[in-house]
Amino acid sequence: MGETMEIRHFVTFKKVIETGSFTQAAEHLGYTQSTVTTHIQALEEHLGGPLFDRMGRKIKLTDIGSKLLPYVKEVLDTYEKIESITTDGEDIRGDLKIAAPESLTVYRLEPILKEFRNNFPHVNISLSNATCGDNKRSILNGSADVAFVMMPEFQDSDLIVHSLLDEPIVLVGSPDCSLNILDNSYKNQKISECFLANEKECSYRVMFEEYLGVRGIVPSQTMELWSIEAIKRCVRSGLGIACLPLMTVEDEIKEGRLKMIHCDGGFKQVFSQVAYHKNKWISPALSAFINITLKHAKDWSSEKITY
Repeated sequence: MGETMEIRHFVTFKKVIETGSFTQAAEHLGYTQSTVTTHIQALEEHLGGPLFDRMGRKIKLTDIGSKLLPYVKEVLDTYEKIESITTDGEDIRGDLKIAAPESLTVYRLEPILKEFRNNFPHVNISLSNATCGDNKRSILNGSADVAFVMMPEFQDSDLIVHSLLDEPIVLVGSPDCSLNILDNSYKNQKISECFLANEKECSYRVMFEEYLGVRGIVPSQTMELWSIEAIKRCVRSGLGIACLPLMTVEDEIKEGRLKMIHCDGGFKQVFSQVAYHKNKWISPALSAFINITLKHAKDWSSEKITY
């Protein structure tokens, strides 16, 4: 056997898998790329074979790497438990990795994060924003401890899921938008409005595209933007229409800066939900975060839809 394996080597190995590259792993861990390479080489020398196939900028786990991964997760999970042996109450320490869509991060999580941070200042919080599909995958593959999603209610045999609130989805346009209703009169037609949307895997974008597809309605074009705020600004300026959670546009609708466009037949119900892996060790930090989330969710509300 070669070099002695160390906890930090396992941490680096797992981070390379999570980020998909040695460079990104180095940035996240605060290492130089050469340090990441050294850590991986130490593991490879000890195990007697390569952990990754390096194909240009892409890396892929070898058979040895794939066999090692579940043991690394188990070791790091145990290590986290050991570190928490003497922690209680305000002395809770550790890391908490949260995955959430932009909409919930901006419009729901701020008071939750604030209370958690005030109560547990020694916990390192990492919050990543991605599509709901990516967030769900992040808890299945272990790259996040807890994830928020906004999608139809779901169950997964590997996950513990708490449904938090029915989140209405609405179609909005500028006050001057000529479109006031999508009904059967638009069936199998192309409308003049541009559809302003975010990522392709966004749950409510997929839902609206399915709504249009069933009715044969085609927007003049689809324009992808990088954030909800960017979408709202473009809608207000008259560039097109957007399908968004009501909570993200409530203020603009009340103030007359946006108007709701009735969609005949309505949309599927979408719920904000929080989930974590059923086999995940519930650290004191994770337990506290879930409890604070559930407490705040009881006070969440969403306006009734009126047209």
